[in-house]
Amino acid sequence: MLEIPDRFQSILRAHLPYAESGGLTARDELSALGLDSMGVVRLMVDIENGYALELPDELLDESTFATVGSLWTALSTLMTTRPPDRPRPF
Repeated sequence: MLEIPDRFQSILRAHLPYAESGGLTARDELSALGLDSMGVVRLMVDIENGYALELPDELLDESTFATVGSLWTALSTLMTTRPPDRPRPF
């Protein structure tokens, strides 16, 4: 099963009003945990700030934000493909 890092869970949990205490799993559906469209926007900002990156437009769709695992997979893939010395765009 996909391991969801504590740091990512911490960022995510702030936007999930229905999440119970304990670890989030890759299969947890974000909408069922209370993530709505405004929450997605706020979450994106927190992810970008927390990981010093910019989420590209092609990741901004329903499938990316369907589950904890789909969002973490997209983010971790982005982090591994981004050049390490690339400055953060503003």
